[in-house]
Amino acid sequence: MRITGAFVLALSLGTAALVASPASHAKGQAKAKSKKGGGGSGDEGHAPTASASEVNKLKAVHLGDPKAGTFKWGMKPEEVVAEVRVTIEAKYQPRIQQAAQDPGKQQRLRDEMTREVNAVKKSYTKFEGQKSGWDVSIVGPEFQQGTSEAVLVTKEDQWTRYFFFFEDGLYKMFLAFNKDALQGKGFKDFGKSLEAKYGNAREVYRDEKSKGGISHIFDHYVWAAGGSDRLKLVDRSEFYGVYCLVLFDGSVQDRVNERRKAVNPGTVEKDPLVEAVATRGKDGNDENDDIIDRVTGKETKKPGTETHADIVVPSQSGKAPTPAEVNAKNKASSSSSSSSSSSSTSSDSGSKKKGKKGGSDGVTDGLEL
Repeated sequence: MRITGAFVLALSLGTAALVASPASHAKGQAKAKSKKGGGGSGDEGHAPTASASEVNKLKAVHLGDPKAGTFKWGMKPEEVVAEVRVTIEAKYQPRIQQAAQDPGKQQRLRDEMTREVNAVKKSYTKFEGQKSGWDVSIVGPEFQQGTSEAVLVTKEDQWTRYFFFFEDGLYKMFLAFNKDALQGKGFKDFGKSLEAKYGNAREVYRDEKSKGGISHIFDHYVWAAGGSDRLKLVDRSEFYGVYCLVLFDGSVQDRVNERRKAVNPGTVEKDPLVEAVATRGKDGNDENDDIIDRVTGKETKKPGTETHADIVVPSQSGKAPTPAEVNAKNKASSSSSSSSSSSSTSSDSGSKKKGKKGGSDGVTDGLEL
């Protein structure tokens, strides 16, 4: 009995192991698929965590030096401007000191510094419903009009940084790399180079309908960035030639999305640049009406501006005139027109002289050549 019991127990354990093995394998397969697929917020919620030190460098007021201070979520626009001002002044200070023996040059540098600070202040824009160039810009997909959103822009050595606000609180930074920072890499290759810095990312795909069916297309990389923060690498190279990092507070982004749904119920997300190409103004005139020409480099003639070859009208006899007949007719017409014009000019001249001699009130004065 003991042997039989042991045998049964061993057989049961072996069967359990065999059953568990395929289940474990399937679970591993599902996890691998999850890592490479998906695209919704749920998928992004399971993204690998990025290096905290590298994320803090992205938030640093002085690029790459978080010890000098960082931008914090919830900052007011004026607080962000104050931090940016400190950064700009720090950048100019060494040059101003080097020009200590040249007061004129120092003043020019101070003026240049002031203009740069003022440019940042003037860039602050609230999206209150009025369509503008922002809607068809590189950050067009990052906001909606009339939803308490706003933006502020600074230019830095490695990228242009866009600060996004919701209800006057900073919640997102959009970093558009300069083209030379890409080093000619494709989007996936560039993503792999960033994974070496931030750690493994989640590859998010999207489903796109086409005539051939539904295509599973790679869309972006995403990392968890501590708490509810997310870090994404998105491709904006099709029209703008650059890739962009987006660092944002995911919990606030959810609130923003809810506001957008409330303000624009049933709104279908569209690419603003594509809309600019497809949409014309009510009067038929649009500042972007030649955008296809600018993108493709091929000029398309507008109605009324085309040039055509000379049109030859058949004679009443049903036969088209020969080139010699056309030339002869043109010469005769030109001679007749010249004679008529000369006669008319002579008559007009005589009439003018007669009118002037007869005490005209001068209605033709100043018109004669």
